[in-house]
Amino acid sequence: MQPVRVLSGILLALAALSVTVAAQAQDVAEFFKGKTIALIIPNAPGGSFDLYGRLIARHLGKHIPGQPTLVPQNMPGASGMIAGNWLYGIAPQDGTAMGILIPNIAMAQVISMPEIKYDVRKYNWVGRIVAPTATLFTWHTSATKTVGDLRTHDTVIASTGPLSQAEITSQMMNGLAGTKFKIIPGYTGTTDAILALERGEVEAGIFPWTFMKLSHPDWISQGKVNVVAPYTRSPIADLPTVPTIFELAQTADLRGVFNLFFGPDEIGQPLALPPNVPAERVDAIRRAFEATIKDPGYLADAEKQQLALTPATWQALEKSVAEAFQATPEQIAIAKKFFH
Repeated sequence: MQPVRVLSGILLALAALSVTVAAQAQDVAEFFKGKTIALIIPNAPGGSFDLYGRLIARHLGKHIPGQPTLVPQNMPGASGMIAGNWLYGIAPQDGTAMGILIPNIAMAQVISMPEIKYDVRKYNWVGRIVAPTATLFTWHTSATKTVGDLRTHDTVIASTGPLSQAEITSQMMNGLAGTKFKIIPGYTGTTDAILALERGEVEAGIFPWTFMKLSHPDWISQGKVNVVAPYTRSPIADLPTVPTIFELAQTADLRGVFNLFFGPDEIGQPLALPPNVPAERVDAIRRAFEATIKDPGYLADAEKQQLALTPATWQALEKSVAEAFQATPEQIAIAKKFFH
């Protein structure tokens, strides 16, 4: 009789759990039914963040219980810190606001940038839309055509803000690897920086490879730009013979610093909720994201717009964030010299 009692207890517990899960799902659906969710995009319209943000906004809502409508809202400024601060401390904490955050969101906190008003470890991560693979391009008229040229030629590069890769990594490489970047600040986003390159205001820019190869294929096929280097540890599949920026890291110590600076590419364009959203709503949105990245309609929409997709789970994002906080005091001290 004892095994029967144990089995009965297990069945009752499972039944109770099933009822609880069903009730939570019903509560989530009732909450979101008829509501809108603000999707914050940290850059100006027209760039890669905007394109990917609007792509996910068109499809995620139908997989969330209650099928709320996602409304994209651009919130540019301070290289994404304005959006990050807003999502953390000002946004509604009920699930009606989420945002795409910048790749440097964790590193900026690790080095204690004063503008930051968030704790990146407390966001509720939903998933990564894409890891864009930042790549250095120069215009075809530039004398800088290879990684080695960065040490021998002045290279005028567009910066989109104090946390942009163009600014922070160029400063770091000038100081530690002997490059000669000349940084021109004041550009509001990818589109603005691309126009500056076309107009001849600058000769270089750092743009997502996945975005540029699809949005400006003629630049590459017609030789309008030089693909100088991807900002990755290993060559990327599309550019197997192009050396990466790590060619400039010729010592173990410098390679460790490069790992800290270029690690954010693993975070890519992550989707997050504020810290205090009820757990059942966070879980529902995470499951909705998992369904969205497999949705044939979503995949077809991305293909139609020629948007590459490299999604990752919320668990992978948590791991990447945790790894950023493993930087040594020496690496952090070096990084602080080049952030301002």
